Amino acid sequence: MRNSPIRWALPVLVVVDLAVLFLRNRYWIGVWPETGAAAQVPAYLLGIVGAGAAAWSAGAPQRHGLEEQLRAARVQPVVSEAHRLHATVIVLLIPYLIGQAAAFAVTARTLPPGVHLWLGYLLLGLFAILLSVALGWACGQLFGPVFAALAAALGFLFLTALLDRVGFVVISGRPEVAVDPLPLALRLGSVVALLLVLLWLSVAGVSGRARRRAWVLVPAILPLVAVMFSTNVVADRKPPGNKVTCVQGSTALCIWPEHEKYLPQIRALSARIDLLPGAFVRPPRINEVGLLKTRYIGPDGKEYLGYEEGPPIFYILEGSPWSYAGDIGTAITASTFGFQDIQACDWQKVTSSDEPRLWAVGAWLEAFLAGGGSLDYHTNAPAQMQQAWAKGRAVAGNPSRADQFRWAEGEVNDLRGRYCQPGR
Repeated sequence: MRNSPIRWALPVLVVVDLAVLFLRNRYWIGVWPETGAAAQVPAYLLGIVGAGAAAWSAGAPQRHGLEEQLRAARVQPVVSEAHRLHATVIVLLIPYLIGQAAAFAVTARTLPPGVHLWLGYLLLGLFAILLSVALGWACGQLFGPVFAALAAALGFLFLTALLDRVGFVVISGRPEVAVDPLPLALRLGSVVALLLVLLWLSVAGVSGRARRRAWVLVPAILPLVAVMFSTNVVADRKPPGNKVTCVQGSTALCIWPEHEKYLPQIRALSARIDLLPGAFVRPPRINEVGLLKTRYIGPDGKEYLGYEEGPPIFYILEGSPWSYAGDIGTAITASTFGFQDIQACDWQKVTSSDEPRLWAVGAWLEAFLAGGGSLDYHTNAPAQMQQAWAKGRAVAGNPSRADQFRWAEGEVNDLRGRYCQPGR
């Protein structure tokens, strides 16, 4: 530990870890899976530093010209190298575990359910750190001491960017998914086996023969690559069954138990649904995604498991009220206008002048359900659609709720009368 090249950077790494945890966003507070996911994100930044430090430490004997002395020492070279490798891992784990402990303490104050989901993400971050050390140690053994650290740091940065593009870097821990223990165990086992192979290579020193023997890394790395690209470490969870949490009203709004922190907001939104004019048709139930999956037959005649035949769904994305207000508003709009009822309504004949009116009603409903305020997302939708949305949100900004309801009910009745059969 006293000779680890990154020991002096330890305070800086702790600050970086906590800064990434608390300054990136804070919607994760109070939800265990989101807490675990947010606290493991800094592991990738720590890994960039750790890869370079591991390469620098692995190349220390060659850099100082101590190969012969180490081979002649009473302590086996593999033991000496194992000490340096363990020291690198421990120094990287200190800021990571401090960040995890801080995140745990902040969320534990409210005692939400699902603490076991946090543990999976903690171990996922541990895998990222071990992967960075393995990459750095391999660079330190294979390359010259001058370029090894830089190559390792840039290599892990490139690897992280590549994994992020293919969806392997987890930045959110939504309740409908969780870390799968089996793929995670396979990844941890594969990277530990790779580290053991790297230590075994040190027995032969750094001679030319050892460099040739380093090709053994290829079959050692292949299992890790195969495990990473053939498994999904984050998978869909089983529905909670009767443990689901629902807010009853004219429409039942059901959420995951782990999302209990959003119950006050969901209750307020449910109350606003109850206030809607009678022209709006409310679905009997709307589920948060993942709560209930149904079997249905697709267009190809095959059976699938999804949400098509069940209640409509909504997402709670990064704690945004606009995310679930938009999804719930879309479900109510679809039920109101009968978009799926092709027997009673023919929306294929909607005119170019009436289509923006549909968009405006949807935008008004979204803004009304969200409880007002400014949008927290951006869109690159066509200009005509954005103009219609702006009109609907302008109506939602009218301080007179009676005027809002009069406009919305008039638009719904007129549009439905044009394209749906009487009584729909």
